[in-house]
Amino acid sequence: MFDKELTLKILGDVGPLRFNPYVIKVCQGCGISEKRRYKGFGKPSDPHYCTKCIANRPEKRKASSIGAKKGWQSNEYRTKIVEHSKSLWQDPQMVQKMTAHDRDPINKAKLIERNKNMNSNSKWIEAISNSMKKTWENIEYRRHMISELSRISRESWQKPEFRKGMKDLLKRRWKDPIFRDKMTNVLLQSRINMPHISSLQTTLYSILDDLGIKYYREYPDKPADKECIIGPYSFDCVIPRDNKPTILVECQGEYWHKGDKPTDRAKASYINQNFINQYEIKYIWEHEFSCKDRIISLLKHWLGVEQPNTVDFDFESIKIKDCPASDYRLLLSKYHYLANAGRGGIAFGAYLNDVLIAVCVFSPLIRQNLPYDSTCTRELSRLCIHPSYQKKNFGSWFITRCIKQLDNKFKTVISYCDTTFNHDGAMYKACNFILDGEVEPDYWYIRDDGWVMHKKTLYNHAIRNGFTESSYADTWGYKKVFGLKKLRFIFNRD
Repeated sequence: MFDKELTLKILGDVGPLRFNPYVIKVCQGCGISEKRRYKGFGKPSDPHYCTKCIANRPEKRKASSIGAKKGWQSNEYRTKIVEHSKSLWQDPQMVQKMTAHDRDPINKAKLIERNKNMNSNSKWIEAISNSMKKTWENIEYRRHMISELSRISRESWQKPEFRKGMKDLLKRRWKDPIFRDKMTNVLLQSRINMPHISSLQTTLYSILDDLGIKYYREYPDKPADKECIIGPYSFDCVIPRDNKPTILVECQGEYWHKGDKPTDRAKASYINQNFINQYEIKYIWEHEFSCKDRIISLLKHWLGVEQPNTVDFDFESIKIKDCPASDYRLLLSKYHYLANAGRGGIAFGAYLNDVLIAVCVFSPLIRQNLPYDSTCTRELSRLCIHPSYQKKNFGSWFITRCIKQLDNKFKTVISYCDTTFNHDGAMYKACNFILDGEVEPDYWYIRDDGWVMHKKTLYNHAIRNGFTESSYADTWGYKKVFGLKKLRFIFNRD
């Protein structure tokens, strides 16, 4: 029942009705007057029952529920509700009021507590779940929702402020080690449970089967072999070797892996930094699968089954010139023990009849080289010679001529040899490099479950959370693992 006189007496003359004005409704059950919002649907004089009376009278509660359901079956009613809601949220005062209401600590606490109670109610969860499943079975509804969500997502990501907000939010959340580990495990589990097997992988597995080589793989209909899962990454194929690092093979499609993709760099960096004496990552590109004999020869070379046929050539036939990354990346991915292109920089290639047979890369200095003047110093970060073109003194001859082609402003060249891989620097000595010292063994952190974290990453997490590096490692179950020392060589140009 709507009491007009009582409403005017309590609220005063409100003039023209605004969105959802307050009115006084008198409960027909208990006679209590209460201030309610009039939404403009139905008649103000319609019978009114307070919440307590409806709760105590099942027939009224049922009738109210039936009435609501019946109303929503009318397209006209639904349209009026939608249009009315839109008009409300176009009012700046309404938006400001609701925003303040939602941000109020007391209201937030009430909402959180209500959600907890609802989520702990198994009957409610089951009812909501069944309702959503039934609704989602409607093909037209499903198509409409997918289309709308896609449209909203596209429009949102076109707004710079939205993109920045989402990136900032993810960065803040990602600083939490619990959230990061949880999300990584979710993504990893998703990758394990739903692997994508390409035709290149199928061909590789078939070749390995024909050769009788033991390997571990991914499957289209079940989780990958556990040996293929290393930290947060899954690898296409894993080939163990006796007394040598295990080979991790990645089949690279030309379309999906063109250029230097961040995901490929992240995989290579993760292995190179954390498992330098356990794994070697290798790549086979799509165009190479057009020749099965080429793949067989490559696999045999990696496994040491047979020595490659060497090509005899004269040094005078070699042309040394600038080498783009698109040329030398493939050579490094197959024949360099670190596989990836590293930091890049100034690269020179040795070409024989327009075929790249060797590459030498001079990169900007990294942190451990900061005592040197970075403006006039470069590091020889990558040297790789195709195994079919190995020839006595070719390496030292090639390095010497590459250094001569460097800009005159670079007076010093630094290079390292990693004793972890049994390198002793004999080639550098032949090029008149001088042994300048040793770099202490580097270390990383590893957990019992195989999760590996780089020392700098762990240190950053520790500082942000108020830990020391060692206490953070102990808290999360990480153990420090060391590699072997590196030898530092220096070449001073006249």
